[in-house]
Amino acid sequence: MASGILAWRTPRLNDPMTVPASCFEPPPASAGPPRAWPGIDAVYCISLQSRPERAAAARAELARVGLLPITTFYRPLRHPRRPVQGIWESHQAVARHALGRGLRRVLILEDDVSFRRAPDPGRLARQLVRLPPGWRILFLGHWPFRARFLTRDLLRVESACAHAYIANEPLLQWLDATPFGTPGAELRKGAGKGIDSAYSMLPGCYAVFPMLAVQGDSPSDHFAHLRAKDGGKLHHRLMRLLPVERFYGAGMRGAEALAVLRALPGGLLNCWPRRRGRN
Repeated sequence: MASGILAWRTPRLNDPMTVPASCFEPPPASAGPPRAWPGIDAVYCISLQSRPERAAAARAELARVGLLPITTFYRPLRHPRRPVQGIWESHQAVARHALGRGLRRVLILEDDVSFRRAPDPGRLARQLVRLPPGWRILFLGHWPFRARFLTRDLLRVESACAHAYIANEPLLQWLDATPFGTPGAELRKGAGKGIDSAYSMLPGCYAVFPMLAVQGDSPSDHFAHLRAKDGGKLHHRLMRLLPVERFYGAGMRGAEALAVLRALPGGLLNCWPRRRGRN
């Protein structure tokens, strides 16, 4: 998870003050010629200025799967008090930057992303076409709380995690209009106050199946902040005792398997093509 910049550096899209262009690093010329990714206007990766080792690891990972030539890095400063707020504001800043460029659909990544396999541009384009009008998110990796099959390789989900997802224009607009702590922004009970907790409550969210990306196990500023708290809450104590980053990466696939098993009775069979002659 990449925590982000101060609130005063993420104004509304139409405000005269804009996010400093220096925070956005265009794709390096050395990355080679870009590959066509139908249905995706751009790729962004969020990585703190204070974590150059994570930015370097993310560039290597994106080069491995062919995304680096089209990836713009957003390099915010670490939020001085609340990493969870910084994470929200980083995703918001990326959305506003995309809208300001006239983009309608972008892939947003965090610098701890780890791809299980390289995304296939053609398959991903076909999956995007099959989504219903007005969809908001297509997760490439997630922690599902609920899932139902839309097709054999697409799930309709209520999911957390924001390390790898395609944001459609309705989500970009929602991010632009919804600062951290906005009254009425619904959060999932027990999932914290972060952007992925809000995502898990939004309608119009889907996920590729099986998932393409998990979170890596590099140390997280967000979890380090929670570990440092003196409070006696159970999840703070657990974070001081357990390797939470490793748990998240491994747990996503287990959560996906459990959600799919629950979805099987009423989902997958209805998505399978019927044989000729059968009703």
